[in-house]
Amino acid sequence: YAESDGQIAKLERPACDEPLATGKGEKEASGRVHFKFVSVRKRLIDPDNVSVKWLLDCCRRIGLVAGDEHDKVTIETAQRKAEKGEEEHTIIEITKP
Repeated sequence: YAESDGQIAKLERPACDEPLATGKGEKEASGRVHFKFVSVRKRLIDPDNVSVKWLLDCCRRIGLVAGDEHDKVTIETAQRKAEKGEEEHTIIEITKP
């Protein structure tokens, strides 16, 4: 049990959905961007279960791409079995025009 000194703790600011660099990412990410997501897994899953929506949303939020609309990005997904001793991970390849 610790005694309070009467001060109120300052909390970290809340998470938000805005890009880290407003405007800058939009200028740099002009044109159609191609994303290739490769899921490396110990057990392969059905191809329709390889979901990359949250990864693409993260790329959009940090300014790598101006938006995820059909005229701004193309998306390719693939998966491969992890080799012995290899950890599961996702490889993201980004090709800008």
